[in-house]
Amino acid sequence: MNFLQSQKTFTGKYLKNLTLYVFTAMICGVLAGHYASEESIKLGVVSRYFFMILEAFILPVIFMAIIYGICQLSEIKNASNIVLQTILYFLTVSSIAIILGLTFGLVMQPGSDTGIDVTRISTTLPKTFEIKDGRLSTVLYLNRHGIFLFLSILTGVTMNLSSKKEKFLKVLDRGTGLFYTVIKYLYIILPFIIFCNIAYGVAVYGINTLLPLSKVVATVYLADIVFIFGILGFISYLFRFNLWKFLLDIKEEIILVITTSSSKTAFPLIFEKMESQGYSRKILRFIIPLGYNFNLAGACIYISVTCCFLVQFYNISLSFNDYVWLFVIISITSKTASGVPGSGFLALIFTLNRFGKIPLTDIALLYTVDRFMNEARSVTNFIGIAVSGAIISKINQHQNSEVPSA
Repeated sequence: MNFLQSQKTFTGKYLKNLTLYVFTAMICGVLAGHYASEESIKLGVVSRYFFMILEAFILPVIFMAIIYGICQLSEIKNASNIVLQTILYFLTVSSIAIILGLTFGLVMQPGSDTGIDVTRISTTLPKTFEIKDGRLSTVLYLNRHGIFLFLSILTGVTMNLSSKKEKFLKVLDRGTGLFYTVIKYLYIILPFIIFCNIAYGVAVYGINTLLPLSKVVATVYLADIVFIFGILGFISYLFRFNLWKFLLDIKEEIILVITTSSSKTAFPLIFEKMESQGYSRKILRFIIPLGYNFNLAGACIYISVTCCFLVQFYNISLSFNDYVWLFVIISITSKTASGVPGSGFLALIFTLNRFGKIPLTDIALLYTVDRFMNEARSVTNFIGIAVSGAIISKINQHQNSEVPSA
């Protein structure tokens, strides 16, 4: 695709200036939320609908990217090795992330002796987070990414066997380019959306809600930092991959994820950035879209820590077998945490419903600070996904003509 092969990337041209606009929007958002709280609360609907519209465009892009990746992957000699490496990498890293989150939750004890007066904190959740297990609409909504993934894999395998594969890929190429263009035009209003998002968060929650729950927030952030620079750093060292340089190369995308609280916003951009640096387009098209469903380390850590918080908050005694079962449930439910801001919190509720031993009575406690943890969760997801694409592309580069420059 010529659109993606261009060396003058959209991120290098536009996001360099967008960073300044974003920080300006953040400062203005904080001031507006603090000094004009009543008006700022009304702005929450703006960012909510924007991310719903954005997801409506990004899901088809992921759908097409996976189909394209499967079709292109069949042309690589060591395709079966890449598939195996991807499965092993995702399973290993996700498992490590869950164990790391549970370890930090048990060691830091964020739910013990909090001194929280639940009567002073709102226990009402938005209707968005009401889960009614028996309804088909609930099942479809919670598993929408999995459904898209299944359909895209099925379509990709079918088209790969078709005699009209090349013609289909050309149409898919044009469709992906069109969606990318629309998404990038949507990014022009991102500073305003970020302003609304920040203003709403400060007006509704403010710093006062953060202080009583600062320990659980700090635990999530600390675990994420250890994961990025400890776990991913060690993996990068094993494969002789310069993690620090790579993070600096994608710093604009990281800033975008932090400010929007959604790893999906950088989905189209990370392809362009990494392909312009020489990473295998065929491999990236396969790994990164799958990573948005199966490689959500930030969500794994967040759910693990917050479950430990609730166990300690309610003084619940769990056996080793209970924690093993919790590990298995998080391994599954964390896959639903990729989407608009707040999808991680929805995955947490889904986890607690399935686990059955932790009450949801005061789950709104965590919702009051979820916005503060969302940034860490999203950026950890994003970095984990990008690094997986870079590493698997790097270790297979000697069997492909595309050679990474980083």
